[in-house]
Amino acid sequence: MVKIMTERLTIRDYQEADFDGFHEIFTSDEVMRLMPEVKTSSVDESLKFLYESIAESKFENRRKFFFAITLKETGRYIGEIGFSTLIEAYEGRVVNLGYFIMPEYWGQGLVTEAVEGVMNYAFNELDVIKIESGCLKANVGSTKVMTKVGMTLEADLLKHMYYNEELHDRLSYRMLKEEWKALHL
Repeated sequence: MVKIMTERLTIRDYQEADFDGFHEIFTSDEVMRLMPEVKTSSVDESLKFLYESIAESKFENRRKFFFAITLKETGRYIGEIGFSTLIEAYEGRVVNLGYFIMPEYWGQGLVTEAVEGVMNYAFNELDVIKIESGCLKANVGSTKVMTKVGMTLEADLLKHMYYNEELHDRLSYRMLKEEWKALHL
């Protein structure tokens, strides 16, 4: 089981006991407003996603790493962070990172802390050589997180994502392993 400890958080593989928080966040209109493609609409759908995450954590050649974000002090589930392998090459993996937390924890630096912890794990414990992430240009909070952790804006993609029945701009960011190492000497 993967367990990443930061100053205020424990980031770990999912467990069945996470279901209530998992279902709450995945069905939240507020949290999922900019990510309708991952929003669930029923208990059964949430259970299916949770069990897929748990099953993935047991694979020997794991390609997806979805983690529960919990408060270190209380163990309370507050969100999700994870990445999926996009490319496996001789040089290493290129992965796509995503994250979200419950609204009552927005603006406290917890996502930035979680992203730094997961990036450190990916670059130092796995064969990850590049982490990509991105969001709708309108998602200012996520843009701030990517900037704070030192990611580089690679693309400002105009009219790139279909959302709310219209096309929106998307920002794409990256962090290379050597860039991460240079920032964390």
